[in-house]
Amino acid sequence: MGVEEDLAYGKKLLPWFAGFLQALYAEGLSRKTFVQYRDHLLSLGGTIIREVSLYGEYQVDPLESLRESVADDGILPDHYDQMTRAELKAFERMCRRFEKYLVESY
Repeated sequence: MGVEEDLAYGKKLLPWFAGFLQALYAEGLSRKTFVQYRDHLLSLGGTIIREVSLYGEYQVDPLESLRESVADDGILPDHYDQMTRAELKAFERMCRRFEKYLVESY
């Protein structure tokens, strides 16, 4: 468990995150909406890496971790208790959209 392993695992998630952001950009979302999705995606990535690090699950396929994390409106982000109800709904919306993207793309 540690920084090097976390960084390596996070890098494995990047292609799916980048593809999702490129798909959102291609849709022509407003800047505000795009930034909101990007910020929630960053939070999702941090939460996934924290979970993997906490339980030492570095051998788990990153795509599988990602799919499980966005299923059923997603996992709660690390700082969910500091988020408003609207922010939590927006995070759930991003997870549903990301899950749909993964199903259609992979």
